[in-house]
Amino acid sequence: MKNIALVGSNFGLRGYLPVIQSIKNLDLKIICSRDQNKISKTILKNVHYVNNWKKIFKKNIDIIILAVPPKLQEEIILFNLKYKKKIIFEKPISTNYKTSKKIIEKIKKNKIKAEINLTYLNHTLFEKVKKIIKKSKFGQVINYKIYWDFVSIDFNKKKKSWKTNERQGGGIKNIFLSHVLSYCEFFFGKTVLKSSQVKKSKFKGLNFKRYIFLNLINSRNINGNVLLNTKKNGHQNHKIEINFERGKVILFTKSKDWTKNFVLKIYNNNNNLVEKYRQISKKKFKDGRSYQIYSMIKKFLNRPNYKNINYCLNSEIINKKIK
Repeated sequence: MKNIALVGSNFGLRGYLPVIQSIKNLDLKIICSRDQNKISKTILKNVHYVNNWKKIFKKNIDIIILAVPPKLQEEIILFNLKYKKKIIFEKPISTNYKTSKKIIEKIKKNKIKAEINLTYLNHTLFEKVKKIIKKSKFGQVINYKIYWDFVSIDFNKKKKSWKTNERQGGGIKNIFLSHVLSYCEFFFGKTVLKSSQVKKSKFKGLNFKRYIFLNLINSRNINGNVLLNTKKNGHQNHKIEINFERGKVILFTKSKDWTKNFVLKIYNNNNNLVEKYRQISKKKFKDGRSYQIYSMIKKFLNRPNYKNINYCLNSEIINKKIK
């Protein structure tokens, strides 16, 4: 049985808590949040509630799970270097690449078992696409296109928060694009930025990037175009089209949820649909991202490694070049 401390009361309670409760060999001991009113609505037996994250290091905790803003996250990760507890955290790793690089170097040097929640790398259909690419069933990949539009609530409300401030680890580069760049490397190998275009909106002293277009190339000379765009309302559209020598795959969703309702369609060289898949799970979670968190934690318990952390760090290298 592993004793768990959960830090964060927004996505922590919505995304992580149901997963922790569903895994038999996890025992939630502490929930930490500065918002005591919020966590007071989640009364659980044998769970200790604290408002100071440093208190969790004085307890018998095996794994710390962080769902907090990047600035606070980097403080906690660095503090953990002394205690060397297993730790799971969110992206971005910190508020800037230079700090992220130092943090990961220290984690590896101290041999701390750590994992980052890169949602799509634990999605069953994304994993299936990876296998299709690896097996070369339709030949080599020629190119790919990614389109993702979504609603940014804080931007639409012109709210100045860490989520709209790139210097605090927010903005669509850090919250959305890091996911895309990570799964691009997951699919195609290490990726390099060829060119970029952005459109910005100014409010309350911030230059918010509301539109980002990238042209990418990877080590096997695979070209890709990525377009991210904010919108005022409606479901998000997330579509990945990968063209092979003898066919193509399209992975897409149109949903309010980040990861639910994805559909994978596979076409042959004559553009005939030959296979179609939908995400299926026996688990029932309200937030679709909990399915991927469940998969991520199970992998972490069995065989932790730094692969996904490296993907995220590499995505931050590209992010810092987009002005």
